[in-house]
Amino acid sequence: MFPVMLNVRGRRCLVVGGGGVALRKVSSLLQEGALVTAIAPEPSQPLLRLAAQGRVALESRSYRDGEASEYALVFAATDDRSVNAKVSRDAESAGLWVNVADDPELCSFQLPARVQRGSLQVAVASAGEAPFAVRRLRQLLDQRLGPEWGQWLESAARFRERVRAAGLSPGEQEACFDRFFVETVDRERLTARVPPAHEVEGWFEGHGEPQAAQPTPPDTAQPAETAGAGLVSLVGAGPGDPGLLTLRGRDRLLNAQAVVYDRLAEPAMPCDIPAQVELYCVGKEAGHHPVPQEEINALLVRLAMAGKRVVRLKGGDPYVFGRGGEEAEALRDAGIPFEVVPGVTSGIAAPAYAGIPVTHRREAVRVTLLTAHESAKDGGPQVRWDLLAADPHATLVGYMGVTSLPTVVSRLLTAGMDPSTPAAVVERGTTSGQKVVRASLVDLPGRVVASGIQAPALFVIGPTAHHADRLDWLGDLPLAGTRLVVAPGAASLASSLEQAGAELVMVPVPLTPAARIVMAALPLSGCVMHGAAEVDALDAERGDPGWPHDVAAWCVGQRAATRAHELGWEPLHQVPAGTDATELVRAIVAARTRAPQG
Repeated sequence: MFPVMLNVRGRRCLVVGGGGVALRKVSSLLQEGALVTAIAPEPSQPLLRLAAQGRVALESRSYRDGEASEYALVFAATDDRSVNAKVSRDAESAGLWVNVADDPELCSFQLPARVQRGSLQVAVASAGEAPFAVRRLRQLLDQRLGPEWGQWLESAARFRERVRAAGLSPGEQEACFDRFFVETVDRERLTARVPPAHEVEGWFEGHGEPQAAQPTPPDTAQPAETAGAGLVSLVGAGPGDPGLLTLRGRDRLLNAQAVVYDRLAEPAMPCDIPAQVELYCVGKEAGHHPVPQEEINALLVRLAMAGKRVVRLKGGDPYVFGRGGEEAEALRDAGIPFEVVPGVTSGIAAPAYAGIPVTHRREAVRVTLLTAHESAKDGGPQVRWDLLAADPHATLVGYMGVTSLPTVVSRLLTAGMDPSTPAAVVERGTTSGQKVVRASLVDLPGRVVASGIQAPALFVIGPTAHHADRLDWLGDLPLAGTRLVVAPGAASLASSLEQAGAELVMVPVPLTPAARIVMAALPLSGCVMHGAAEVDALDAERGDPGWPHDVAAWCVGQRAATRAHELGWEPLHQVPAGTDATELVRAIVAARTRAPQG
């Protein structure tokens, strides 16, 4: 196989088929600007929607002999091999390139699996011999190659123009390119960085000045040059439950051109963020910050300098231990317009989902929010542990509280706090991964270790923590701890599933990059699907991060169940079309009860 990259922008392309595989071909072609015609006797609802939007020329009929010759590129993706073979023969006779889904013998070209970061594309292929291996390699590269590679390629393109304008010899140009790569790429970790302007200037020393004046790169422009700068919205995603994202936050995300997000914000990200929106993950896991704060600040400035509407999506609230203040200062210093969209902070929401009111009449009339990392500071920590320990009518909520908990408890006990004070630790509060440990203050560190609590988690110490025994409303719901993907055809069932305690991932079909990020944020329990096209779309994601091997298929109607069976979904459950949502809840509860407990 000879690898090529085709420019299909403005070219007429044909897709024969109306199911999930055909839909993926159509979506990929549209993203590259092709003029797409789809032919299918029974097109799926997503294809019909694309046609109604004027994005696809859809003809609801069977394929006609010879018509493939009218197009520049041809795809066949029906479930009838005789039709696929006919399309392939017609295309070959006309001297056209043709791809037939899952049938290498009928193909004149194969589609590689792609990983895309901005303009950078990495393709993986096996000449059709081992697609399962290609798929897993793509998943590996997708996990290893961070969003910084897209920014790095943009920087490399700017650097190339600078080098070409500098009047250097071919050998000197190659030396500059080698240095750019060596200085900006970590080969072991497969990470990249954008070099600052002063570093680039240093690489030109000894090679003379550029022959022509160069424009100032976006990341080094001064505040006076930002009249056309975009807007940066510092948006709080809330503690994780997607229902706690504010209306204004959702509006900003759906109208953004670029989203810079933390990992803790992933579960709350709307799955219907348009596919063309640039998504930048900047990490921020406990004990592991792959993108330094200074580089995040520079990224926000650079994107805004390009005139883009940017959302900086942060877990919880931007101004509550989220370093949003630092980012706002960096934007102000660069002359970038910005706004703050507050979010529901974990320190209030996670205790509430665990049955703990942080204030209660006659018990707690004050709340102190702190970062537990302060407990490790000697010689003048900013937290007065002596005052906190002496206040019996306050609730103490500590963020990032797992590793620091033993030190916190020791300081409070040393300062005189009652060892029997009620306390709790909440892991991944408000999400399907919520886990709660309750104990007296003195016993809490040991209970946390025994239970295997992991970050992200926070602790709650104070008299109101004892209410969790009676007010654990989430734990009483039948589907608490369940995380379900709900495809569009089953959307009418969503309200009842959510009221039963399930965390829902409402995905569009075709799937967007944002939907894939959200699905991978936490382990999934099952998928609720209606129709074969939805089964096909979600089946393509199985095996990706967040998908345990036993993700259940809940198929509404015979067609969905038949297709899921053909694709090997297990466990597989069929519910009749028109099933009452209450009955579906009962069925899921019954299946969870029967499932072996690990």
